[in-house]
Amino acid sequence: MQMHDPNPKLPPDSGQYIPPQPTHVSPDGKWFWDGTKWAPTHAVSADIPPQSPYHYSPAPSRRASGGIGAGLLAALAAAWAYGKYALLFLFKFKAFGTLISLLISFGGYALFWGPWFAGALIVMIFVHEMGHVVEIRRQGMQATAPIFIPFLGAAIFQRSHPTDALKQAQIGIAGPIAGTIGATAAFFLYLSTQWEVFLLAALIGFYINLFNMIPVWQLDGAWVLAPVSKWFQLAGYLLIAVGVLAFGFVSPLIIIIALLGIPTLVQRFRDSSNPYYTSVPMRGRIAMGAAWLALVIYLGVMSLQADTLLGPLVR
Repeated sequence: MQMHDPNPKLPPDSGQYIPPQPTHVSPDGKWFWDGTKWAPTHAVSADIPPQSPYHYSPAPSRRASGGIGAGLLAALAAAWAYGKYALLFLFKFKAFGTLISLLISFGGYALFWGPWFAGALIVMIFVHEMGHVVEIRRQGMQATAPIFIPFLGAAIFQRSHPTDALKQAQIGIAGPIAGTIGATAAFFLYLSTQWEVFLLAALIGFYINLFNMIPVWQLDGAWVLAPVSKWFQLAGYLLIAVGVLAFGFVSPLIIIIALLGIPTLVQRFRDSSNPYYTSVPMRGRIAMGAAWLALVIYLGVMSLQADTLLGPLVR
């Protein structure tokens, strides 16, 4: 009986013998593993054989190793890929405006008074303004991050406003309270370390917050005393007049604030019967007035104390 092999090894009708495909063949088809070594699949001029029968690593082409230029382009592409997300983060969370205005203000202050003064001033302004921001958000309202204005300080912008003058007064006094705490902390850090920069920061902080307690225009004192009495804004102008006439204290910033505050003073007297002011209970008025007076006294005493300590150090 004649049996037929299902896998005959006889050559085809053409008479050419075709060997079976090797088990382990390199991806380019030029090499196969015969069990002991790599051998070419055909009689061709081949490259260097692979190092392992199970891992084929083709040699890098010249285009893949394009040198410094290709590496630089890849690095720039990677920097842009990650940098654009960093910029998006800054713009999305409104930190970009604060950061840029902070750097510009720091550069301006440092140019005239040196980097230590500039750093101390920026920190004290920032602490003061963040006091306002925290209180605004505590009341459930929105406000911008602090925006620094070179040689004028900084400002925040409320996106919504309280329904009565007492809540606005609480926002107004939150800044000086935070700033006073920051300046006091710097003062005690100086006492424990004797590093003059802390004393400078304390003195700047005390002065900034004391100045802001003047009840004129957009200064915090005007907001704090607005529910107490309309006459306090007029008293603020009298205080400025005394400072100029009796002590010769003339400052461009004071003049700008006084001029811009005139319409606000007039409007406060026109709105004296507005429920926005009249709805504030008497205990609220007394609390705001007492808090304003306590801060003014404390800041005045601590300013003199810090100035006395700093005086001999800068001479």
